[in-house]
Amino acid sequence: MQKPQIPVDEAKRLAALYATELFGTGPEEAFDRITRLATKLLDVPTALVSLVGSDTQWFKSRCGMAAQSTSRDISFCGHAILSDAPLVVEDATLDERFADNPAVTGPPHIRFYAGVPLHSIERDRLGTLCVIDSRPRHFSAEQLSQLHELARMVEELIYHRQLARAAQELHEQLLHNAAHAPVPAAAGQVKYLLTHDALTGLANRQALLRTIAESIPAWQASGAGAVVTCLNLDRFKRVNEVLGHVAGDQALVAVTRALQSRLRGGDMLARSGNDEFVMMLNDPGDAERLQARFDELMNEVGRHAFGPDADISISCSIGYACYPQDGQDADTLLNNAVTAMRHAKGMGGGRIERYAPGQRRELGRRLLLESQLRRALERDELFLQYQPKVELATCALAGFEVLLRWRHPEHGVVSPEEFVPIAEETGLIAPIGEWIVKSAVAQLAAWRRAGVAAAPVAVNLSARQFLQGDIAAIVGELLETTGLPPALLELELTESVSMADPARSMVVMHKLKSLGVTLSIDDFGTGYSSFSYLRRLPIDKLKIDQSFVLDIAHNSDSRAIVQAIAAMAHRLNLQVIAEGVETQAQANALREAGCDQGQGYLYARPLDADDAARFIEGQAPARRLRSAQ
Repeated sequence: MQKPQIPVDEAKRLAALYATELFGTGPEEAFDRITRLATKLLDVPTALVSLVGSDTQWFKSRCGMAAQSTSRDISFCGHAILSDAPLVVEDATLDERFADNPAVTGPPHIRFYAGVPLHSIERDRLGTLCVIDSRPRHFSAEQLSQLHELARMVEELIYHRQLARAAQELHEQLLHNAAHAPVPAAAGQVKYLLTHDALTGLANRQALLRTIAESIPAWQASGAGAVVTCLNLDRFKRVNEVLGHVAGDQALVAVTRALQSRLRGGDMLARSGNDEFVMMLNDPGDAERLQARFDELMNEVGRHAFGPDADISISCSIGYACYPQDGQDADTLLNNAVTAMRHAKGMGGGRIERYAPGQRRELGRRLLLESQLRRALERDELFLQYQPKVELATCALAGFEVLLRWRHPEHGVVSPEEFVPIAEETGLIAPIGEWIVKSAVAQLAAWRRAGVAAAPVAVNLSARQFLQGDIAAIVGELLETTGLPPALLELELTESVSMADPARSMVVMHKLKSLGVTLSIDDFGTGYSSFSYLRRLPIDKLKIDQSFVLDIAHNSDSRAIVQAIAAMAHRLNLQVIAEGVETQAQANALREAGCDQGQGYLYARPLDADDAARFIEGQAPARRLRSAQ
């Protein structure tokens, strides 16, 4: 067995470790939450926050491990802290450093280990966040990236502990040194920094919790109600990704000012996270008045737009908990408000939700699905279905749209409305999106080899896939490898994606168009683009959002809108497709309004590949007859 070497800066490292006042202390929920999350996300039985002392490693947090500490001599973490790079041991029995280690040959029978070093503010290596398994396994680059992110979360907890301790010591020293006039002001400044957010100047989460706790006795005495509200900006990462963090900070300050303009006497606004705000509302009134206040808040946030041309707007999700019905202490009220907010985001965002106990069960399922979705690709649980598109004038097959499905081993087929938002929030949509494109092209090639008549297939591209990946290179390689005619592949993107970064969108779309594929704008009518902008894009089709289709047979306004969109699209030589067609009356109205193609349950539900091939063959005789005429 190879014992860990002693770092050259061991004395300084140990001083930094003991200064955190974490070594040798008991568990804390903030740390335990991260190790529990690590086991679920990475599908491992054990996760540890290990602090390496002079001769002992102490587990500040442990999930799946009975022991509180071990000797440093047998610790894998002792090796991991020798470098800033992560240490991954896929099979300890094949590694000469660990093959005869007592922790490998005996309990806990470590075979797999992955550890990321944890640093102090001064960048001294204190220990690791590590995951362990009793069986050998491979660790992908994505899994290692996830472990890195979790380790950064642990480091933030350590940083906050160090900063709070240092600031408290400074505060005490300043208060005891009353002989100097600047001392009270300096002490007040330290206190302010400990209780406020530096960017927005708002109170932080801890200050808000204290204020709520201090307000509860008055609420009890007066019998008055109060509401704790959590407001989260929807898809705010898009602002940072597209416009940069400086613009993101400016947006946060603007949102802060907008929310402050809606505060009333006794209310309090705090910033509790990067894109998250919390409000304490005193005397909110009845349900109708409260709903009106929330509507005001959402409208105030939504009316601001950001970017060089002010073309990116922000929506928000609101969750709230009422005192005393939804909680009678500060922690419970705030946690329940956050739960309600997450439920609102899970429902698609842009919603207002009050806390309900069942939401915790839903969030538990969501967390579980997120963990399992990471393995769904590897386990061949994802599959594609194909929904036909038809020519409205003749009912001839015009092609298919690819639809993603997940066959879960326990829950059956999970609705895309449930798991696609999870994929988008976690970044999994990028590898899944690439898999969809590859699978769709492979299916087209398979049909072609089998002699099935050609039918174009449309694939939706996510924002991350379109703006951050090299989708043109991927599609070009697929077309070259399979020899597939490019016109058989149609790529759809929403108008909000095309508007998020117009310059970048234009470049990518021209690259794709040069390959010969068909391009279309999906969900047209729900975003901010105009026909003057669309004129500059190399697109072939517009797909009208199904919200316009729903009542087109009975609503003259909807019919007029669709007719106007179709007329202007045709002037730009664009075909118009309507989705969500469920009745013959809708199909007739769409045809009369000038739409070229329709898609929906009226023609067929989504089909498996074999059924789609039979659908194509069923259309072939009619197609041959029409061509002969």
